[in-house]
Amino acid sequence: MIVGPYRVHNFGDDLIGAIIAKHLQARGYGVTVPRLGEANADWLGTRFAETYDGAFDDAELVVVGGGGIMSDTAGARPGASYLEIVARAAAGGLLDGKRIVVTGVGAGPWVRAKSRNLAVEVSRLADRVGVRDDESRAHLATLGVPPGKIVTGADVALLTSKYLTFRARRTAKIALQFDVSAFTDLQENRQLSAIARAVGDYAHANADSVVLVSNGRHRSQLVDAAPASELLRYSALKDFLPRLAGVQAMFTSHLHLAITAYSQRIPTFSLFVREKTRRFYDQIGHPERAIDLRTATVADFERVIRAAESARWEPRDEKRLRQLQSRAQTLLAFIE
Repeated sequence: MIVGPYRVHNFGDDLIGAIIAKHLQARGYGVTVPRLGEANADWLGTRFAETYDGAFDDAELVVVGGGGIMSDTAGARPGASYLEIVARAAAGGLLDGKRIVVTGVGAGPWVRAKSRNLAVEVSRLADRVGVRDDESRAHLATLGVPPGKIVTGADVALLTSKYLTFRARRTAKIALQFDVSAFTDLQENRQLSAIARAVGDYAHANADSVVLVSNGRHRSQLVDAAPASELLRYSALKDFLPRLAGVQAMFTSHLHLAITAYSQRIPTFSLFVREKTRRFYDQIGHPERAIDLRTATVADFERVIRAAESARWEPRDEKRLRQLQSRAQTLLAFIE
């Protein structure tokens, strides 16, 4: 059974859950991913479960994975509630005699004591904890998690094509995703409204050559500014991945759209809302393509979008991708 942040149906979290599921299937497990959704379960061949009722009873192995559930942030909904599912199962004796591992997660920083305490508790229960970057490893170390228990790799979304079968639908369009209104801490940037207008104006002026992307069922924040543009909303992996994998370039404020695009050899650029996104661009050797939205300017957006228009996949990108995919595989290899 895989425990993770799947009830929200955020594309990046669902993608990681799917990749972990396919890895486990290849090793002979029947897999349940509660709340991943019926369409995704059908496509993956996993058992559909809308709740956790009875799921722990049948599980031989419990994998905690997907997204930033070992972290806590001041903006969007924190991941602590998903760790709480595991902690409650342990307190109720539902995990007695079962193997538990954590993998594919970002860890820290923490602003809530509850989130920090849950990260400690779940790390204590787990045989191993696989994290996607060195910063996450350092954050767990500050909590006293033994170094020998932590496995450091790269985001498992980099392995999308290895584990999931689909055919990209090629297009010459640039994908735009800029849904930032829920992140209240960004309001300290007095240019935020001007940046949002600039992104909207660009989408409107280039309506025939952009696709507006949402990593959930909500509509893009850019729709009102560019109503004639093509829309791509996430509802199920089977439908979303082929279209996402076919774009020319990606401009996004979020992490896993950037990672998935990169895994498909698509140049990606960000005005980012969270530090974890900066870490990814450092990993791929393109820190210049990621600007912190808390301090960004309209000029930053204009520079980044011009770069996206002309960017091409380079041999050095291919080399780095293969290195990171190897590192990402280490976060799955210890799950047997």
